[in-house]
Amino acid sequence: MEEEIFGCKVQNFLPHSFGSWPWLFQMHGSKKKTCTFFDPINNSLEERILPEFLQGKACLGCYGEWILLADELTRECFFLSITSFSKIYIPSFPESPDFLHAVVSITSPPNTSNCIVILVCSGKTFLLVCSPGRKKWKKVPLKYFNKNVGSLRGPSIIYNEQLFVMVDMTVTLVIDVAPLIRGCVKMTVLDEFIPCPIPYTWYTYFVECAGDLFLIIMHSYGYGQLIIDFEVRRLELSCNSIHWRRVQDIGDNAFFLAGCSGRSLPANKTWGVQHNCIYTPAYYSDGVRLYKFCLDDQVLTFTFLPENNGGLDRLQWAFPTKIMRAVKEDHCNLSDVMRSSKADSSIIGKEDENEVDISRQWDGLPIELVELLFPRLSLVDCLRLPSVCRGWSKASSLIRKGRVWPWLMHLPNLKYQSCKFFDPLYCEEYTLKSNAVVVARDHLALRYSKDGWVVVTEGNKRVFILNPFTDQVINLPPLPSKDYNFDGISFTSVPTSPDFVIYGFFFQRCGEFVEVSTWCPGEEEWTVLAFQPSIPFFPSSNNPILFQGQFYCLGRKGELGVFNPELETWNVLCKPGPLYLSEPSYGVEYCHLLELNGDLVSVFRTDETKTPIRVLKLNQSYMMWVKLEHLADMTLFVDRRNSIAITSPENKYANRIYFPRFEGGTDSKKGIFYSMDDNRYHPSMLRVEEPLTCVWMEPNLHLHN
Repeated sequence: MEEEIFGCKVQNFLPHSFGSWPWLFQMHGSKKKTCTFFDPINNSLEERILPEFLQGKACLGCYGEWILLADELTRECFFLSITSFSKIYIPSFPESPDFLHAVVSITSPPNTSNCIVILVCSGKTFLLVCSPGRKKWKKVPLKYFNKNVGSLRGPSIIYNEQLFVMVDMTVTLVIDVAPLIRGCVKMTVLDEFIPCPIPYTWYTYFVECAGDLFLIIMHSYGYGQLIIDFEVRRLELSCNSIHWRRVQDIGDNAFFLAGCSGRSLPANKTWGVQHNCIYTPAYYSDGVRLYKFCLDDQVLTFTFLPENNGGLDRLQWAFPTKIMRAVKEDHCNLSDVMRSSKADSSIIGKEDENEVDISRQWDGLPIELVELLFPRLSLVDCLRLPSVCRGWSKASSLIRKGRVWPWLMHLPNLKYQSCKFFDPLYCEEYTLKSNAVVVARDHLALRYSKDGWVVVTEGNKRVFILNPFTDQVINLPPLPSKDYNFDGISFTSVPTSPDFVIYGFFFQRCGEFVEVSTWCPGEEEWTVLAFQPSIPFFPSSNNPILFQGQFYCLGRKGELGVFNPELETWNVLCKPGPLYLSEPSYGVEYCHLLELNGDLVSVFRTDETKTPIRVLKLNQSYMMWVKLEHLADMTLFVDRRNSIAITSPENKYANRIYFPRFEGGTDSKKGIFYSMDDNRYHPSMLRVEEPLTCVWMEPNLHLHN
């Protein structure tokens, strides 16, 4: 249908189903005369030619059905209704600062009398304020800043007639909005918060939802947008203080993040929007990905959006009025998350009283026949066999004959008080209750695994070692100092052995200062060894490897740092030489180090699905990295911190590298791996799921009756 708006003829400017569910749209300013519309439900892209009066305009923000547009050349600024095409002007933007990269906060719809628009410019120490009907913007300096305090950095939002704006990523300013239009400032400063765990870098978003204000912290690996975690905090108001408190869920809502802004919406199954989830786009060289982070199971899922040359520049979520008036539908039962379609909720089951007689019949089966079963069973079935009957419990020492295959252990939301395990060999997932998770109150991170034990950190202070199958917990002393953060962790032997020692590595200022912290059972605190090496070391995120009595750390340039625990020395080896002429930034590559048949092997991979993986073996005679074309009968398992190499139990699983990822969108999960045979990822990478709090671990089969 063709209609005339402001003297311009517009034909099918908006996609047919635009407004039926959340959409992403992108106006390219002077770069293109089109607007790009992403339909995340049908995973489609439509490019529509803009009416002439909208060409050259950039979208700076949204309020309901209203979008704020500005002309890149003339700085003309106006609100436009994307449903009625009504137009409301506000004063043109000033020449300075760069308004195209500013953050806009709006108090109310522009067709109301109390609408105020606030411009927050990154790197500045003032606000720009105006409202429809005024002739110019008002500059409002903030007295909070001085030569020792930084500038405005983060996003902003208007909540309860107050402007919340971030400073230096960790401090929140709370400013009354009404006096700003007169140039007056009434301000409160919230206490500085520390992200947990301390990330390499992070991005912050404000979201108002159901009368509450939330702060979303998106952690990333390095300086790109390689997302590794989400942290949700809610504003807590009390008589004595105002602070951000970490929460585990956002109820029956979903958050939508893009650019520097965030929106909330009641989840609706008919739109494909899941409750208690966060949606955000991210741009990589292999395309634009739409991420979904589920707070229930702590799993990050991404799908590729159709090809778009515009990247993420000025990408916005649109929620037209018809969406905001939609009626909530029934939501998924949270208890469904705890159910497994393939296995019981616990790995080691209990006998049913009604089946006691049947179990007694199995008790008479000769133990020699029982032994023949073990090589043919999965690990879970091997663990279950000794509990079938008293006679079969004698076969517990034979469990080692079962297929020992690394499992991916990950933690869902703390409210479920459980651990989850994924078996990539049988493509099955299991849930195990854990008392250690019950007592946790803060963010848990799985840092290292060996011999069936897992090193876990809670927040930035507590460290403990967990055996998830026996629920044994060994609590370690608090970390050496406040907000301490280990870059790598390893230990020498089983934590219950008398010669157990754990080592934590902390690299300050990219390796200019190195601290190695050690702890042995019986000690009340960590012993810290400090080094200031002559050669700086740029560490990867992978844990050190105990190899031939020394701990080897892999650097981002491919160099090796070595700690000798006997001599208590730290050195950066001259050989092998660096693989790069300059230091790669965090997030450019994942770097893994592991021992493979008596050799040190490094794995370098990016997060891009089209880039081949490099596997290198250290030639110990010449101390140089040599490209490895084939893994023979070995299989590698790598995550961001831990790496395991094993002999494949079957030929069809050999010569593969497994990752902490699944193929999403199918009834049964399939582990994603990279085949060294054809140098490709399998299965498809169109929809990928990745638990964010996870580690590869080898189940310890030494069970005790």
